[in-house]
Amino acid sequence: KPETKPEVKPEEKPETKPEVKPEEKPETKPEQKLPEGLNQELTTPETKFNETAFNNLPIAQKSVSSGAQNIVKSVNSTYGTNLKFNEIGVSVALKDQGMYLPAGTFNSQFLVEGVNKDEFEIYFLGNNAATVELAKQWVNLLNPSLNLDSEIDSVVATHKISNYEKENNKIRIGLSTADQMLYIRVESK
Repeated sequence: KPETKPEVKPEEKPETKPEVKPEEKPETKPEQKLPEGLNQELTTPETKFNETAFNNLPIAQKSVSSGAQNIVKSVNSTYGTNLKFNEIGVSVALKDQGMYLPAGTFNSQFLVEGVNKDEFEIYFLGNNAATVELAKQWVNLLNPSLNLDSEIDSVVATHKISNYEKENNKIRIGLSTADQMLYIRVESK
């Protein structure tokens, strides 16, 4: 009798596929939303943008316009500063990381807030030629018929609060509560 051997089947191994790792994507930060037309080179990495407030305040819109950006570029170029937009919304603030930043400020050396060309305030570092120049030009940017250059120079020199009436506006220029900070307040008569 022929001997029958049990049929030997090759051992079945489960099919192994190389382990597929999910593709690693570089971590991307969400693109920072900024006002349309604002040059990103003029913003800090931590710039805060409140779109609702910005859209409702003509002063905020004017303060990031191409005219405002040109003023910032010009002042930075002339004075060797690096002022950049740090906050845009209810107020518009500019900050230079390399410039003195007094305690008690709005985390900036220059700040503008207001509702229109006849109702606004500017806070600025009064012991820095760049921020003083920025304040002078910003007044004229917001209200082209208003020039306060000599009045600003006077308060910078004397550190005394001064009140003026000019172009149907009441103007007050004086010392802020923060060290070395001055303010300009423009109101309708």
